[in-house]
Amino acid sequence: MTSKVANDVELKKLGHWAVVVAGISAAFIILWDQPLAWYFETQLGRTVHSIMGLVTEAANSAFWYGLAVVGLAACLFLAKRTSEADQTLRYLRHARAWGYMIASMLTAAVLLNFLKLAIGRYRPRYLFNDDISGFEPFGIALKMASFPSGHAQSIWSAMIALSFLTPRFSPFYIAVALAVSASRFITAVHFVSDVIVGSFLSIAVALLMRQWFERNGQGVRLS
Repeated sequence: MTSKVANDVELKKLGHWAVVVAGISAAFIILWDQPLAWYFETQLGRTVHSIMGLVTEAANSAFWYGLAVVGLAACLFLAKRTSEADQTLRYLRHARAWGYMIASMLTAAVLLNFLKLAIGRYRPRYLFNDDISGFEPFGIALKMASFPSGHAQSIWSAMIALSFLTPRFSPFYIAVALAVSASRFITAVHFVSDVIVGSFLSIAVALLMRQWFERNGQGVRLS
C-alpha cells in the first residue's frame, strides 16, 4: 500500500470516527450531561474531588510545551555541535519530531479555542449555582466556555504526540490521558461531552499533522 493510499484510508477512518463521536456527544448533551454533572458534583466526596483535582494538573500545557521546546532546542544544539554527518541528520530528524509535537499542540489549541467561543456553552457551575445551561454562541468569555474541554485537548495533544515519538511508552501515555480526561467531569468542571469532543479533536489533529510531517517519507519517531 502506497503512502498516499494509506493516508486516504486513515482519513476515511477518521471521518467515520468523527461521525460516531458527534453522535455520542449529541446523546450526552441531550440526555446525560446534566444528570451526570449533578451526580459528580453532589454524590462524590471531597476526597475524590481533591485527588482528581491533582490529577487534572497533569494537563498543564506549559509543561508539555516546555518539554517539546527543550527537546527541539537540545537536538538543534547537538546537531550543530557534532561533526559527523550521520549524527547531524539524526539530531535534525529528532528536532523535526519535537517540532511536530509543538505544531500539533498549537494547531489543536487554536482550533479548540475558536470552537469554545463559537459554541459558547455554559460550564456546569452555572447549572449548579444559577440554574443556567445551554449555549450562547460568541457570547461567553473564553474562560467561562465549556465546550470542548481545553484540559482534555491539552493532555491528549501531548500524549498522542509522545506516543508517536516514543511508541514503546504508548500504554502509559494513553493511561495518563484517560485519567486526566476523566478528572475533568469527575470534578464537575466539564460535562462529559466537553471531554469527549476535546479529546477527539486532539487525536484527529495529531493524526493529520503526523501525515503532513511524514509526507516526504520522514517519520516523527525518536529512534
